[in-house]
Amino acid sequence: MFGIGNRDVPEKVREAKLSKWYGTLSDTDKVKLNRYMDGADPSSASAFICSVSKLANDDHNYKFVAFLAESTEDIRMDGIQRFYVNEVSIPALYNMEEYDRCDKACDRGLALLKEKGVMECVLKDNGGVLPESLYCRNYKLNVAVGVHYDYDEGDRLLEQFEKDGLISHEEVEYRKQGIKTFRLQKTFDSIFSIKEKDE
Repeated sequence: MFGIGNRDVPEKVREAKLSKWYGTLSDTDKVKLNRYMDGADPSSASAFICSVSKLANDDHNYKFVAFLAESTEDIRMDGIQRFYVNEVSIPALYNMEEYDRCDKACDRGLALLKEKGVMECVLKDNGGVLPESLYCRNYKLNVAVGVHYDYDEGDRLLEQFEKDGLISHEEVEYRKQGIKTFRLQKTFDSIFSIKEKDE
């Protein structure tokens, strides 16, 4: 009789201590989750959610990734665990064109990096350097420049990132040059389209 209530919970979900959370999922979400169960890492709740989210992102199942991040908000995680769960949701929100939600997730990730021990863990996990694919930094810039065409905000963000130790001075200069080029291209494109209409 012991453990009968858990018999329908997949073993990896039990190992990750997510049985209660699993019980809140709809049948449809359970089916979606089971698609990624083989590649799931059950070593902790956050490892499980991150590994499933990465597989779902690869599968272009962005809505499910966003759902996973939201549905695990009440699960207790430390700063670094919450950072990684949030981080993996950012490209999904961007690809869903949920730019305001993406921007908020970026802000949350940047705030989490300032919490005690989080930045140190990220550096340790990446051989002492920040990963190039630091989504909270990169997508914050993508939304500002690539979505809203706010070039001044892009420059301001780069300067703030440098101040916060999230990017080198050389990278700031390189990216600022990229923003200038993008701005010129957009200006050229708009002039060209106006000319076409006039003709």
